[in-house]
Amino acid sequence: MKRLLLLLPLVALAGCKDPQDGVKVTVSYKQFVPGCVRIIAKDDASGDELSTDVAVRSKDPSENSQIVVGIRVPKDWGAQLTMTANAYEALADANGCVNTAVVSSTKGVNVPKGSTKDGTPKEVTLEVNADDADRDGYVATTSGGTDCNDTPVAGANINPGVSELCNGKDDNCAGGADEGFQINEACVSQTNGCAGTYQCDPDNTQKNSCYTPNVQAAWVDEDRDGYGDVKQEQVVVCTQTLPPNRLPLSAPHNDCDDNDTNVHPGATERCNTVDDNCDGTTNEGFAVGTACFESGVQCDGTQQCNDAQNGVVCKPTGQVPTWYPDQDEDLHGQADAGIVRCPSPGAGYITTGRDCDDGNPFIHGDAPELCDSQDNNCNGVTDENSVCPTGGPRWDMKVVGDATNRTWFGVSTYGDGGVWIVGSDGGRAVKEPLLADFNQLQGTCTAGSTPQVLPSVWADPTSGTAYIGRDDGQLIVQQPDAGDCIPRAPVSITDAVTRGLMGFVTADGGVNILGVGQKGTSNDGFTLQWDGGTDNTVSAQLRNNNILSGVHGRAEGLLFSVGKDNTGKSVIYHYVPGATPPNDWVKETGIPNVDELTAVHVVNSKLAYAVSVSGKMLRWNGSTWTAVSNTPVGNYTGVLAFGTNSIYITTDEGAVLRYNGASWESAAQTVSKYGIAGTSPENIWVVGRFGEVFHYPSWPAAPPPP
Repeated sequence: MKRLLLLLPLVALAGCKDPQDGVKVTVSYKQFVPGCVRIIAKDDASGDELSTDVAVRSKDPSENSQIVVGIRVPKDWGAQLTMTANAYEALADANGCVNTAVVSSTKGVNVPKGSTKDGTPKEVTLEVNADDADRDGYVATTSGGTDCNDTPVAGANINPGVSELCNGKDDNCAGGADEGFQINEACVSQTNGCAGTYQCDPDNTQKNSCYTPNVQAAWVDEDRDGYGDVKQEQVVVCTQTLPPNRLPLSAPHNDCDDNDTNVHPGATERCNTVDDNCDGTTNEGFAVGTACFESGVQCDGTQQCNDAQNGVVCKPTGQVPTWYPDQDEDLHGQADAGIVRCPSPGAGYITTGRDCDDGNPFIHGDAPELCDSQDNNCNGVTDENSVCPTGGPRWDMKVVGDATNRTWFGVSTYGDGGVWIVGSDGGRAVKEPLLADFNQLQGTCTAGSTPQVLPSVWADPTSGTAYIGRDDGQLIVQQPDAGDCIPRAPVSITDAVTRGLMGFVTADGGVNILGVGQKGTSNDGFTLQWDGGTDNTVSAQLRNNNILSGVHGRAEGLLFSVGKDNTGKSVIYHYVPGATPPNDWVKETGIPNVDELTAVHVVNSKLAYAVSVSGKMLRWNGSTWTAVSNTPVGNYTGVLAFGTNSIYITTDEGAVLRYNGASWESAAQTVSKYGIAGTSPENIWVVGRFGEVFHYPSWPAAPPPP
C-alpha cells in the first residue's frame, strides 16, 4: 500500500495554479482515544490504495475529539473513492501504527475532476468510537480490543501497553500475572538465611523478593531447661513451629549456663562449685573449705563437696600416703598390704612398696637379681641376666685342709668374700677376700699333746682378725697369716668350752665379744665378755644348770644365746648391755619346750630364729618366742635366716634345709653339717664332717688381677 500525501493546510489546494483534487477527512472519537489512526483512501475503479498514519493519543489525549486529515487524490484515480479510518490502541512507532485495529469506519466519496479548484475539497467524517471505560486508551476485549480489564479506575493501569508489575495481576494483558519475576521459585534469604520462595515485594512492584513466611525470632535454649541463654541475643527460626532448643521471646532469657539443664534461675543450688541458680555465687549453704579431720585416714583436711553434690565431705589436704609393712627391713614394703592414712600405723611401716616377698630382704622391686633360685627383682623371672654359673645354682663342695677326718664346727664371714672356719684337731682355715681357696693354718692348738677342739669363731668384719672359741678354758686370736695357734687368752673357768662367739666393733675401733658355752662336761654353762685382748684372763660367769650352745645378735642390745637346762628343756637368754655380770644375761620366760636349742640367728629387731636337736624351730617376733609348725624332721645344728621367707638350717643328718616362704626343700645331703654363715642368699657357707666345706650357689672364683 502506498502512503498518501497529507495536504495541510487544505486551503492551499485552491490557490495552486494547477490544483490537485483532494479530500478532507475528519476522524472523530469519543470515549476511546486511539493511540494511532490509519486513514486509507481507495480508488474504487483500480483498487489502488493510499494511506497515512496519524499519532493521536501521544499528541492529544483528550476525549470527544477529532483529527482532520487532508488527502491529495492522485490524478490517475477515478472520481469514486472509499475512505476508511482504522483506530489502533497502541501508540505509533517510527513506522506508524502497529498491531491490529480495534475500530474501523468506512465511507465512500465522489471526487469529480477539478472539484477542488474552487478551494473547497470534498469532506468525509468517519467515527471510530469504542468502549474504553477505564480511559487508558485500550478497548475492552469484550468490544474487540485488547484491554483485559476495562473497569473504570481499577483497570486504568491494566492494558497491553504497560510494563508487567509484580503484584499478582495481569498488568499487560499477556494472559498471566507477574511473568518474569520467578514467582514461587525456591530461594534462600540473604537476610535471615531461611529457605523460602520468590514473591512480589509488597513495597516495590518493580521487583520480587525471597519470601520466608514462617520466620520468627527466638531465644537459644540448648540445654532445653526452659530458660534462654543470657549470653546470646535473639536468633532466627525458619519454621512456624519452634524446635526443642528454641524458646519464644515471651520465655525467660536469663540462663547463665545453657549447657547444663540443672543450671538456671530458680534451680536448687548444689555443692559442685557451680552457680546452679544463676545468682552469682556458688555452693551457698555448704561449708566448703572449712577445716576438718577425716577419721577414716586420720588426716587433717577441708570440707569439700561430696560425690552426690548434696553435702560436704572431709577430704585430706594433699596426697594421703600409703604405708606398707616392711617385715624384712629392706626399705620396701609388702606391695599388696598397703594402709592408706596420714600417720604411720607404727614401727615397721614405710611409704615405699614394690616388695613381692616381705620375708626376704634380698627380694624387692629394686633388688639386683641374685643366683638363688628366687625372683629377686619381682619381675616374674628367676636368675635372669646370666647371674648363675653354667648348670644353675648348686651347693658346691670342697674338702678343706689336710685331715679328711676333721670336722669343721664353726664358720664366720668377713669383709668382701673373706671366710674363717674352725673345727676339730685345732683346725683353722681362712679364705681371704681376694682368694678362691682356703689356707689351712699350722698348729693344732694343743694342750699338752692333745689337739684341741675349736667349736666357734667370730671374724672382725673390717680387719679379718679371727676370735676363736676353744675347749679347755682357752680363747685364741688369729690373723690370716698366723703361723701357730697363738696368741691365746685364758678363761676364768679353766675347763670352759666356748661353743658360741658373737662380736661387735666398738666406736674406738676395738671389739666387744660375747661368748657362751659349757663348763667341761657338766650341766652348767657360762657367759663371757671379751675385748679381744690376750694379756689378761677373760672373766666368765657360770650359768648353773644351763648349757649354752649358740649366740647371735645384730647389736649388743639385740643379742640372744640358746641352750638347755639340766632337764634337757630349751632355754634362751637375752643380753642387757651395761648391766653388771651376771645380770648382763637375762633368762627369757615363756619359751616353748622343744628340747635343747643348738643355734640362734637374729634377723632384725622383730625377727629371730632358734633351732633344736629335735627338729623344732622357734620364732621371735620382737617380744615373744613361739614354735614354728611343720618343720622337717632332723637334728638341727645351725640356722641362718635373711627373713621369714629365707631360712637355712643345717642338720646332723647331713642336709641343708631351705624355706622359701612356701615350702621346705632339702639339699647337699652328704655328711653331718654343723656351721652355717652367709651375707646373702648367693653367698652361704656350710661346714661339716670329713673336712667338707660347701658354698652356694657355686664355689667362688678369685677376682681377676687388677
